[in-house]
Amino acid sequence: MRRVVLAMAVSVDGFVATEDGAIDWIFPHLDGEVERWIIDYVSRTDVQLIGRVNFLEQERYWPDAPDAQAPLLNRAEKVVFSSTLTEVGWANSRIARHDVRTEVDRLRTLPGRDILVPGGARFARHVAEQGLVDLYRLMVYPVALGAGIPLFASHVPLRLVDSHTFANGVVSLTYRPGD
Repeated sequence: MRRVVLAMAVSVDGFVATEDGAIDWIFPHLDGEVERWIIDYVSRTDVQLIGRVNFLEQERYWPDAPDAQAPLLNRAEKVVFSSTLTEVGWANSRIARHDVRTEVDRLRTLPGRDILVPGGARFARHVAEQGLVDLYRLMVYPVALGAGIPLFASHVPLRLVDSHTFANGVVSLTYRPGD
């Protein structure tokens, strides 16, 4: 059965963005080693579940991006959850016709790779709060923001299943839900 993988960049104090939504603190640490790691796990997915705000940001960047992960993201099916969008222009994108749980249940029955939830924070929290996440892949960047937009807003027990430390101080932590 296909897994739902929530993948997010977080600061060491658990924020995914500054209070105004900026993520520029991530980019100084996106070296070749970190990018290869990200490409490796993104290549094991073929569907993205994404909220409207994050979709609109990514739709502006990825179709013409020179980044190595652009072909993977452009090729993937993107299921956009929005009550206000009426059309999407990024290749292989569609607006969800069901709620998240119904869409995930449907996608799990289909053949394919893992299902990626790449953010943003509010949509990722919504998916997690419904108990739909099978695996959390958190890239912890060596930056403390002090305040910002948190990934988690409630108690979420997790069990560490893998970790990897990069030369630049970024740490990948992979968790399964559990006690």
